[in-house]
Amino acid sequence: MTKRKVLAFTLIAALLLPNTPILTNEAAAASSHKEKATVTATKLEELSINDLNQKAKATLNHVKEAIPDLKNYHITSIVKEKVAATSGPIERLEVILSSKPDGTTPDFGVVHVNASTGELISVDIQNGLPSSKEVLGDEEAIKKGKEHLKLLFGKQAEKYKFSQINSSTVQDNKTQVLVIYTSPDHTINVTLDRAGKLKAVKKDIYLKAAGKNKKQKTFAQ
Repeated sequence: MTKRKVLAFTLIAALLLPNTPILTNEAAAASSHKEKATVTATKLEELSINDLNQKAKATLNHVKEAIPDLKNYHITSIVKEKVAATSGPIERLEVILSSKPDGTTPDFGVVHVNASTGELISVDIQNGLPSSKEVLGDEEAIKKGKEHLKLLFGKQAEKYKFSQINSSTVQDNKTQVLVIYTSPDHTINVTLDRAGKLKAVKKDIYLKAAGKNKKQKTFAQ
């Protein structure tokens, strides 16, 4: 097994560990909806950057430019998967980026892109949380979240309207803020750290299974 494959398996395993920021993001997102998303991905093949079409390459380059934390990260794994979306089955790319080519540090990001259209589906950034005791205010978080959407989606960000906001405490009592925006056909979840830096963006485009209702904070638009 190559070092690159070992890295990919190690990082994916890290996503499945309890009490990690990524799982906290997912839990916070789930708690803000009446339904929980159930995503089943079927692995199709492993790829290299040269295997991607120009739209997918352009999206990955844009994400790295728009998110400073990922700008100098290296692509260590690309896997094409089949998933069930609300619009029907789609093929998506799961791209893992690491702060070191050999993956010797724990800082990494996971990007999901529609393999055919190049549409950005989600970004997760795993590089720790600040120790500051300041808590990002709700209004500031809503504004920051929209700024991040504009950087990633340009004019398309205009269609997203604020819907809900939640906060969650993760390791070492550090806080993350989840801001949810809606569009005519889907919602998008933006997770920020307490300093307002982007930690995750996720389009809610997958088929869902019924779940239990949970409390949420809602503001008028």
